[in-house]
Amino acid sequence: MGSDTVENTALRLRAVLEILAAEDPSGKVSRGTVISAALHRVPLTGREAEELASGTTRGERALVNATTKLVKAGWILKEGRSGWSITSGGRQALVDFPEPTRLAAALHGNGAAPSAARKTPPAAEVLEEVVRDAVSVPTVPAEPNGSHQDSGHGYEPSFPQPESVALAGSFGSALGISDWDPAGATFSFDRHDELWKLTLDLPAGSYEYKVALNGSWEENYGFGAHRDGGNIQMEHAGGPLSFLYDHATHTVLTKPEVGA
Repeated sequence: MGSDTVENTALRLRAVLEILAAEDPSGKVSRGTVISAALHRVPLTGREAEELASGTTRGERALVNATTKLVKAGWILKEGRSGWSITSGGRQALVDFPEPTRLAAALHGNGAAPSAARKTPPAAEVLEEVVRDAVSVPTVPAEPNGSHQDSGHGYEPSFPQPESVALAGSFGSALGISDWDPAGATFSFDRHDELWKLTLDLPAGSYEYKVALNGSWEENYGFGAHRDGGNIQMEHAGGPLSFLYDHATHTVLTKPEVGA
């Protein structure tokens, strides 16, 4: 992994804490606002700016995945549509670990405070492992019917995934299902790149759609990858069309020649 991505992700993780700490203690910030602000503070460079199959950049994907470490450490809370917030532990971490590399070492579980007397790996090594864990994608086959549970091979997604993802929209009648059915056209989870994929053969026309998780409208994503966002609109010339959903960023991408 390039040193730029490793170092920049560490800087952005600290930026996430600082951005949340700047809010009122009882305030919450939307996921999109936090990520955008962190990337504004530490802009993408080199390979980080490369676009992945999901339509997001390598650096953004690394940051979103790496924030799960902040949750596991008890430093931030992610409360769905309510937004993200920092905990008292997260505020203390900003004081205890002023250097991004030391903060990353603490996320790895090495040292509860800067003065702790213990042997730890070099900070750069710890930092690279934290980021590598966040962006690594196991090379294993896709699972049918949207299933992603461990099937005895010890596989766990690098980012928490929903039980199922469905494409709900105005094209239901063209597929022989109800329009806007949150459990209708279901995606399959591809473990190789951790994207949810679905290919449909649609007649020419204008369509609107969103993705619904776990068979209901309780959690759904629409235009701009926003939760409960507006419908995504598209014009289709007819024929096979593939949809890709990235749960790390909630982005939906369409491609005419991508297999499910």
